[in-house]
Amino acid sequence: MENINPEMLKHGYLIIPKLMLQKFNDKSARQDGDFEAFLKMLMKVNYTDIKTDTGTNKDIVCRRGESLYSYRDWSKVFGWAVSRTFRFISKLSRSGIIELIDHRENRNILHIRINEYDRWTGNTAAYKEHRSATDERFRIFWDEYHRITLLPKENIGKAQREWKKLPAKEQKLAIERIEEYYYHLTDTQFTLRACNYLSNKAYLNEYDKFIS
Repeated sequence: MENINPEMLKHGYLIIPKLMLQKFNDKSARQDGDFEAFLKMLMKVNYTDIKTDTGTNKDIVCRRGESLYSYRDWSKVFGWAVSRTFRFISKLSRSGIIELIDHRENRNILHIRINEYDRWTGNTAAYKEHRSATDERFRIFWDEYHRITLLPKENIGKAQREWKKLPAKEQKLAIERIEEYYYHLTDTQFTLRACNYLSNKAYLNEYDKFIS
């Protein structure tokens, strides 16, 4: 092995949780190269916010810890076939390690966000600040949702998991549009639980506007 140059340590580092190492080393779930591929993903996503022209009329802000690489782009990074790349990214999404951000105006866009990116890269101050703000917004959402809908406060753990998947902009919308969602229900007995309101993205519902 070549000697490690101390200068290398000035260019940032990654933190790999022990449980994740165990998960990737679980022979029943892993394929050779999965762990290395995830490390490559950590190194390839943005380290700062960038506006990206996707060929539509609307630029997309690709934030720190996110990527707009296509499946074909990632397959080249990993040195895999596109089919294996698709399965790998889907597996990361299902496990909650990454989030696939939906763009209704262009379904062909692959927009990946690595959850808790600052924690992975050792920026604990940014991670704690982000987590504190997220937790406070969730508490506001949780109280407001149940104040308006009068539903019992149930499944808070599931609701918190869904909340953490949302970008800050959608968290804000989820709070702002509770009342609009509730008052457009034709029958309030079908009111969604808070966790399902979030997972179904009911705050993005579009309603007809009647002009009197």
